[in-house]
Amino acid sequence: MNRLIFLLGLIASVSIACKTKSKAEIKNLKWWQKGVIYQLYPRSFKDSNGDGYGDLGGVIEKMDYLKSIGISAIWLNPIYPSGGLDGGYDITSFVDIDPLLGDMATFDKLIEEAHKRGIYVIMDFIPNHSSDKHEWFLGSKNNSEKYKDYYVWHPSRDQSKPPNNWVSFFGGSAWTFDENRGQWYLHQFLPEQPDLNYRNEAVQQEIANSIKFWLKEKKVDGLRIDALGFLYEDEDFQDEPIFPASSHLKILNYPDLDHIHTFSKAETFQILVKWRKLIEEIARDEKSEKMMVVEVYDEVKTTLKYCLYKNQPAAQFPFNFQFVQLRNGTDLIKNQVGIPFEPKGIKQLIDPWIENLPDSCWSNWQLGNHDNTRVGSRIGKQFIDLANVLNMLLGGTTITYYGEEIGMVDLPKDKLSFEECQDEAGKKRGPELFQIYSRDYERTPMQWSTVNNNAGFMNVDTGNGRKPWLPVNENYVDLNVQKQIVQDFSHLNIYKDLIKLKQEPSFSWGEFKYLLVNDEIFSFERNAPGFKKYAVLMNLSTRTINVNLSDFGIPDEAKITYVFGSNPQETHELRKFYSIGQRISTKRILLTNLNCIIISY
Repeated sequence: MNRLIFLLGLIASVSIACKTKSKAEIKNLKWWQKGVIYQLYPRSFKDSNGDGYGDLGGVIEKMDYLKSIGISAIWLNPIYPSGGLDGGYDITSFVDIDPLLGDMATFDKLIEEAHKRGIYVIMDFIPNHSSDKHEWFLGSKNNSEKYKDYYVWHPSRDQSKPPNNWVSFFGGSAWTFDENRGQWYLHQFLPEQPDLNYRNEAVQQEIANSIKFWLKEKKVDGLRIDALGFLYEDEDFQDEPIFPASSHLKILNYPDLDHIHTFSKAETFQILVKWRKLIEEIARDEKSEKMMVVEVYDEVKTTLKYCLYKNQPAAQFPFNFQFVQLRNGTDLIKNQVGIPFEPKGIKQLIDPWIENLPDSCWSNWQLGNHDNTRVGSRIGKQFIDLANVLNMLLGGTTITYYGEEIGMVDLPKDKLSFEECQDEAGKKRGPELFQIYSRDYERTPMQWSTVNNNAGFMNVDTGNGRKPWLPVNENYVDLNVQKQIVQDFSHLNIYKDLIKLKQEPSFSWGEFKYLLVNDEIFSFERNAPGFKKYAVLMNLSTRTINVNLSDFGIPDEAKITYVFGSNPQETHELRKFYSIGQRISTKRILLTNLNCIIISY
């Protein structure tokens, strides 16, 4: 460190007054374009009544925290009544609240408290399927005149084998035989999640009415459309092609088939365009901006069609899952080798997105979500702050999964028993395989403090029959909100600083350009004409490196805007010599290992 201090001292330069640039018009961005959408898994965020489940009251309780960190909107994972499977995605009503999480009066209060603080609210919306306990399905399997065609039924009455080789996303046949009706019904997820039939106009109208209910009556600001790509399937029910590498398998899983008959069909795009028109109509009536974002895991070119289909506006944006591929090692579920958190790997993931992004489609970035291993567990805890830099400053909307702001990681595999497993994706695989497939590890309770033995998730200690619905990660003793709020250069405080930086015009809507990208350094420029330009430099290696930006059209001198190192202590030392506002030479910028320096000019 002494040698580092000496080198920094040599290259530090005296402060020189900034040259003033002419100001340009600031782009009139909408609320969903300006900042950060914070994904909040209600069952794991905050328990307000001591039953071990996070709830809407807990979200209200922590609304001031959400405001304090600078996020623009919250996205609530399912809060509908459900059959208790798949984390609430098996819903029994499209227009009500799960009693486990609260009631409609509490939801109304949540909307009021969020809006009072300038926070927008986005809800999960699950149009592909319902619970098998929904009144629609109960009527459908009984051949009710009204509901008989609300779901996808196959006319085959042969109980000995499913109608075709379609496979559920969770494994096993996508078909289940209903003895009452004497036919097979389709479920692209669990058997308890039958697929709705969108070729029935009545179903389309039911879903449209649900959209109106939340956006118009309940003043929700936006919808995140779940599993949209599964909405339609071919009517002739042909077998799907098996990938050659899987042709020898006796039991096929979802990744073994090419889903040309069941995913991203033309009709899905067409109904999305209808929903966009409906949402814009509601927005006009309400005199407020409403939005719709969609979840689709597909090739980038296909995913981006969900934004603009045949020159017709669809979703405001589809989620960008490129960074979910960042991983040391192999994704055992998808059997895919991960992309390491290295400069060239990062560029490999960014390029397809920015090269194919239509001008009319707004960009977005996210590091993880409730369906994927937490980013710190995938790439290494030492990279969490650098990953947040990318998520915040590449351009477009940032989506943060709860806990990423404090560097939460997955629950260790040995800390969850099969008996404690809540996720059906894991439970149905049995005791031998549940650890691979369960998503419980990334859904553990938010780590608020050390006020009790469940990280402040509950307002009482665990014990006497009370405990969180999932185990709390034992690292909460050192990794929690309470501690990081007061700690200089903690994950949380760096995260908050990055949100403030994100509001600068160049980061908010400026152009993106790569600077130096090699085996160790990842750097880029953000530039909004008429405003300060920024260069972001990150050293992802284990050694100290000098960077020369003179070959990239950067001025010889620039101002230090932000600096952090591999840990709070190193950041403290770095800022003695790279002080905020100091001007330095851009021909010799010293970057220590895992160091980020942001300069402006």
